Amino acid sequence: MIGKLLVPSVWGIAESIFFASLPFILKPKKSYKLVDTFFILLLVFICVRSFHTTQQHGISPNPDYSRLKANYFTLGHFIGRVIPYYYGGLSDTPPYSAKEPKITSAPLAKNIIFVVGESQNTNNMGVFGYDRDTTPFLSYLAKNNNQAIIKPTISGALMTAVALPTLFNAIEKPNGSLQISKGTTNLFYLAKKQGYNTQFYSAQAENQMMIMNIIGLRWIDRMVFPTELGYKKSENMPDSYLLDYLKKVDLNSAQPNFVILHQRGSHVPYGSLLNDEDHVFGTETIIDKYDNTIHKTDQLLQSIYDYLNSSGKDDWILVFTSDHGQNVSNETFNHGQFTTSSYTVPALVYSPNNQIQSDIKEQFDPCNTLFHQQISTLLISLMGYDLPISNCKIGYVNGNLLTGDSGYLEINQETHEIKKIK
Repeated sequence: MIGKLLVPSVWGIAESIFFASLPFILKPKKSYKLVDTFFILLLVFICVRSFHTTQQHGISPNPDYSRLKANYFTLGHFIGRVIPYYYGGLSDTPPYSAKEPKITSAPLAKNIIFVVGESQNTNNMGVFGYDRDTTPFLSYLAKNNNQAIIKPTISGALMTAVALPTLFNAIEKPNGSLQISKGTTNLFYLAKKQGYNTQFYSAQAENQMMIMNIIGLRWIDRMVFPTELGYKKSENMPDSYLLDYLKKVDLNSAQPNFVILHQRGSHVPYGSLLNDEDHVFGTETIIDKYDNTIHKTDQLLQSIYDYLNSSGKDDWILVFTSDHGQNVSNETFNHGQFTTSSYTVPALVYSPNNQIQSDIKEQFDPCNTLFHQQISTLLISLMGYDLPISNCKIGYVNGNLLTGDSGYLEINQETHEIKKIK
């Protein structure tokens, strides 16, 4: 880091000396004091606002911000949020920590293909009993392949900015910020240690994924956003391009692959990236539009499954889940609230390797509903680590802050008790 920090540090020191010397060079005026007072009040304001924030976005600046604006927000977040909460003991939620798992074998799955959905609930999926056939592929797979695991799953959080860092760092309980910063349970970090080629392909706009630094940016070998295809930083691209990127991955190489295909999926506005032929349920109502996105994701999963299956090999595993759900009706549509539709998402786990799949089924079959933590620990165990797959007895749904200070749920599936904390 020294080489990367040296130039900006020297520049920052020189800048600070220059501006600090101005009062001694220029003749003091009363107006200067007014401006200085205003400047100090601005700093106090952003620190106070950061202290009371109920969202996670201040943790990483928007890349479209100017240097001044980005520094203003991050400095306020650091002074007003990070320092008081990390060192002042202001959080009521105990910090979560976990030991780095140990390598016990070579990778069990050579090619891990992890499709990360967006805003997809289970309420609108035919495979889970919805009255529309929104998931013909998953329904077919569930009926004709009794080895495939297709289950409702409880997401780790209500919002992408908390759910994805939680998922990719195997954070079992709220307040895993320090554990995330250590990175010792990060999926990309552990994959790199086992020699995987780590890749992250996203259909989401680059300037909407400022959280990559807490997802595992430093351990990703290749990261792609729509900008690579000529889109603006603020533009999303159709999910179908993700299949094109997967086809460019050398799944036959000696090096194992850990590939993330990150969808735009069912994000609002629903169906904005779909073509006319994708509007299989029409576009008259909000539910029609949302159901179209579920159907399109089902088609994407079938295309990925067919492509992997066409290799004739059994050295791959396909995993799918969504970051969080959506509360969708024709009167309202939202997420970020502690409603079951906002945190109950689908999961698909399938490998043609009989040994791998039977071992996973043995773990997952007793569970009517999974937790995201089981997906995270499954992936880590498939990489060859000694971390056991979590059980489905007790799990947590975090709110809109990694610290858990905006509230979270503790869900006990044995007693069917859902306890709201805060």
